[in-house]
Amino acid sequence: MTDTCLNRLVESGARHSAAIHSHDQGQLTYIERGVLSLEADGRIWAIPSGRLHWIPAGVRHASRSHGEVRFWLTLVSEDFANRLPSRITVLEASPLLVGALDRLRGLRPGDAFAAPLLDVVAHEIDTGAEEAPGMRLPAPPRMRDWALAFLAAPSIKTGIDAAAGAVAMSRRSFTRHFEREVGMTFAAWKRAVIVHRATVRLAEGAAVGDVALEAGYESVSAFIAMFRSVCGRLPGEIRRGVGT
Repeated sequence: MTDTCLNRLVESGARHSAAIHSHDQGQLTYIERGVLSLEADGRIWAIPSGRLHWIPAGVRHASRSHGEVRFWLTLVSEDFANRLPSRITVLEASPLLVGALDRLRGLRPGDAFAAPLLDVVAHEIDTGAEEAPGMRLPAPPRMRDWALAFLAAPSIKTGIDAAAGAVAMSRRSFTRHFEREVGMTFAAWKRAVIVHRATVRLAEGAAVGDVALEAGYESVSAFIAMFRSVCGRLPGEIRRGVGT
């Protein structure tokens, strides 16, 4: 187990972007500052600071930062990857997990101290509270095109009738197909998209009030309540996470 941790990298800067690719090794990424968006397996994530995400080997994915970002990246061998989930996983990183990852960054591959630290990492990932498994996008081309356009400029005022009309479907047919594709109701998916876009905008430095207005909210407090109900954090926490 001492040769499990094969590579560690700390990367920081104003911009980070990686087109669709995959790794021969599993990848652990802890976001220390900023927000990183991730796309893989027909799902999208906007991952803020304080989160760790795990990408198994061979999973094709793309990522990009929004505003300044700093993250720690650890590539692991198949031995250790077999102890972790077989799917992309995002969770809030405990102080113990962060400490173990930080210590690993200072070790050379094969260092005897790596094994107990990796035991801690595996345990914390196994017992940690996993966050929502990414937001699914519909696969049918017309639905997907509409969803991507909505993702770029979502509004709480957009109703299901408008969405159905945009893809030339009846409300009933659209509702049935859309829910089957994304695994949730249109209203829940719409809120998730608004939170995703808001997380990106906040990371880019936008004010909470401006983000609320962009999303079609007339009340900032209503936007804040919705944001918290969806992701368990306040919008202001995202902004503070960018600046720390």
